[in-house]
Amino acid sequence: MDMNYNDLILMASNYIDEFKKQYLIELEKDNIDEDSGVHTVFSLVFNPVLFNAIRFNDEALINKMFTFMEAMETSGDIYVSEVLEFTILEELADEFYESEITKYMGTETKMAYKEISRYIKK
Repeated sequence: MDMNYNDLILMASNYIDEFKKQYLIELEKDNIDEDSGVHTVFSLVFNPVLFNAIRFNDEALINKMFTFMEAMETSGDIYVSEVLEFTILEELADEFYESEITKYMGTETKMAYKEISRYIKK
């Protein structure tokens, strides 16, 4: 999956139906707009979809989202990796125990998570 920062919201919308649905809901509620930054959109849209999938054990959605996350980390675009690391993984580390989430992570995502989680107090 070839990713770049400028198209990341569109790519997530095309790859994850639940993200697209939630994105449209947040636009309609005026919580975000077309000019909202990528980090903001991922915090307000991607993370709630992912967190609910984990809480409700939606394995298919969890696996799809973690596959997308691994593609983000291995994209070669530093700005895409930063969205994963500083917006998604930091919030995941705050919200869930490592044992609940690392089993879904790809190799590169897991390495990034381990680095970030060193700075997260539980």
